[in-house]
Amino acid sequence: MKRWVTVFALMLMAGGMAYGQQTWKNETLKYALYIGPIKAGEARFITRNTTFEGQKVVRMDLIARTTSAAEKIFSMNDTLTTYLEAYNVRPVYFRKSCNEGGDVYTETARYTYAQDGLCKAQMRKNYMDGRVKERTESSRTAVYDMVSVMGYARAMNTSGMKEGQHIDFRLVDAAEILDECLIYQGKETVKLSGKKYNCLVFKLVEPYMEKGKNKFRDILTIYITDDNARKIVQMDIKFKVGSAKAKIVE
Repeated sequence: MKRWVTVFALMLMAGGMAYGQQTWKNETLKYALYIGPIKAGEARFITRNTTFEGQKVVRMDLIARTTSAAEKIFSMNDTLTTYLEAYNVRPVYFRKSCNEGGDVYTETARYTYAQDGLCKAQMRKNYMDGRVKERTESSRTAVYDMVSVMGYARAMNTSGMKEGQHIDFRLVDAAEILDECLIYQGKETVKLSGKKYNCLVFKLVEPYMEKGKNKFRDILTIYITDDNARKIVQMDIKFKVGSAKAKIVE
């Protein structure tokens, strides 16, 4: 999975839904990514109520770009779009168009649901050289993509959650379905540009096996305001080498 795209996509937790209500606001939010003091990228998130194939849905668009100063390290020009059912926050269709360091491709996923809740995801990845990867997989565990999972996270009720609690989900990526996990870390006050935010803290981890034991690899830590807005105000991102921070622009 491309971690830069995942980082920006996770910011979509900050957009659209009024916590505790099944309603969504039309809005556009902006974020900046920093590596040390250098501004490395920016993203816009656009949330709109619309229709898709005759069905009322919420459309979320993520447009992410690296700055010229960061392109010597990594270049990115990505657009991700998802349509999801507003009431139960289930994805309907997902499209990802990426140009990452010269790696150009598109991905799509179409979701259908049986009456018993079984989800079928039809996935496709088109490479620049003409290759195509296709896969269809069914799951009784909820399946999301890198955008619709944010609506799911925004809708979570954390009132009864305990520190260290795991929230497992399945994620569509590169025409495959991966197992991912959020770990609730409790509450913390974050100060940005002289303003204090009371936040819920989540850690995104990736499970893996080592010598027969289940372990977790840290990806990032997410700070979400503990109010109805549920905005991500900061993310601490870990790469294989080095780290970065993403901050809201208000």
